[in-house]
Amino acid sequence: MARTRTLANLWSEVIQAFEREQWDRALKRCIVILQGAPDCFEARMMVADILLKQGMVSEAMEVYKVIAWHFTKAGFPLLGIVAIKMLTAVEQSYAEVLEVLAGLYSADSDRVSPEAPAPKLPDLKSVEITKAAENIDSVVPLAGRELGSLATKLATDEKGLTDYPEKLHAIPLFSDLPEDAFAKLLGDLQLRRFVCDSTILREGDPGKSFFLLARGMVEVSKQVSGENLVLARLYDGSVFGEMALVSSEPRSATVRARSQVDLLELARSDLEKEAEQLESVGRALKKFTRSRMLSNLMALSHVFRALPHEERHAVLDRFISMTVKKGQVIIEEGRKGIGLFVVLRGEAEVKKREGHMLVPLALLRAGDVFGEISLIKDIPTTATVIAGKDGEFLFLSRREFESRVRRNPELWRTLSDISEERLRETARLMSETELLGDDELILI
Repeated sequence: MARTRTLANLWSEVIQAFEREQWDRALKRCIVILQGAPDCFEARMMVADILLKQGMVSEAMEVYKVIAWHFTKAGFPLLGIVAIKMLTAVEQSYAEVLEVLAGLYSADSDRVSPEAPAPKLPDLKSVEITKAAENIDSVVPLAGRELGSLATKLATDEKGLTDYPEKLHAIPLFSDLPEDAFAKLLGDLQLRRFVCDSTILREGDPGKSFFLLARGMVEVSKQVSGENLVLARLYDGSVFGEMALVSSEPRSATVRARSQVDLLELARSDLEKEAEQLESVGRALKKFTRSRMLSNLMALSHVFRALPHEERHAVLDRFISMTVKKGQVIIEEGRKGIGLFVVLRGEAEVKKREGHMLVPLALLRAGDVFGEISLIKDIPTTATVIAGKDGEFLFLSRREFESRVRRNPELWRTLSDISEERLRETARLMSETELLGDDELILI
């Protein structure tokens, strides 16, 4: 029995044809997809991209404009921005849509709601191709400009597009900005487009920008003990590379495109420029990086990963911010642990007393955690931690930590086992007079 073909199968053929510069073949399949799924952003964008490749600039601009207007108002602002960036690359200015987008999604808007669900694009796997469309060349017998005109007509037709939601899903970082600051930062975004299997970020490269994933799927991986370990797969609406906003440290992982990918890139230099001019940008950045850092901590830390999902968010709300100065002692060896610390900005130098000297053990940077072992094991702190430069740390008090974790005996036993193992490893390394290069081994 023959397997039923869906629009998803057809979309794979579109990608293949586009990569081979078979413009007519790709357009014909986009036409069939739009007839079955008018709300398919990818097919509309592909039509515009192909028209641009074929020199049908005015037609391509019309398609980009429809995409920009519709997807901005339909709750897909990143897709709208992609279309706007394509427009401005040709027309140099398209301020009208930018103003609408800033008005809809800024902190001044009454349309953005934290409860608003992220909208979904149509699932092409659920739409079967009709028998009449099986032979696409006979169904769409046109070619060249005539085919381009038909594709333009379908891609600019607003019939069949979804209704606009009352409440809109926020854009990370941007929706914390007032409208004027939002518009300024929006202008700094750069559209980056990648084909499947291309490398976006490479582990060890300097971190100079962060990314909003407008469409597509990327894979995040890291070299661990000589093997390439896949950490995550990210999809539309995801954010990555945010550590570059607070630190110029090298990238800690590699990111590769696993489909066609449209990214919106914001350079740290552009953000710093706007932050100097607009205080609201600095406040929004602080809020964003704090939220992202703690969310990553909850997902990756051995201490928090075993917590139930609802407990993680409760703990997040209990962290407070503290400004530190270079040389400030945060934890002194041999004292009772006062709480858990996370480096948000700056550095933390970990040192252990050997006689009258403080021996350096490690340098902790943005995202690193310290203070855990003394909380889990209820022992005095095993090293001294000093702020390596002016910065900002996040702090969870001992009382809050214990109230959230001790209530779960199984979790507490698990954490105790982890800390025992790490203490033994730290002792082994110290006995060999080695400096600790792995920040994960430094838990105080």
